[in-house]
Amino acid sequence: MRTIGMILTGALFCFYFSGCATVEKMLPFHDEVLVYELPLDLTYLRTTEAMETLPGWVIESTDKEKGVIAARNVEYSRLDDSDTRTVTVLVKRVDRTHTSVTLAPESQRSLSGGDMLKAIDTMLSAELK
Repeated sequence: MRTIGMILTGALFCFYFSGCATVEKMLPFHDEVLVYELPLDLTYLRTTEAMETLPGWVIESTDKEKGVIAARNVEYSRLDDSDTRTVTVLVKRVDRTHTSVTLAPESQRSLSGGDMLKAIDTMLSAELK
């Protein structure tokens, strides 16, 4: 009876951790770089505003000098996906008249990363018109 319990426990343990190993394969990869002919301050402001408009996302921290905006998805509640619930967006100056917006490398496989980039693109494209 004891060996059956150990076998079942071992099997459950293996199934649990095999699901964690496939997270990166299931989430889409978003390495797009959005480039705009806008000043850095305006791009950073509109990016922050776009991230605030997404339902279920809350901005956790910002650092304008480094061009970093971090947000957390508060609608997800599974405990084994806590690393996929955060997104860090980088806003950088390309040259004097252009800026770029991209997801940080650790956020390129995250929940709704593509939706966040679409919202940012919509907000910044409207600014160009």
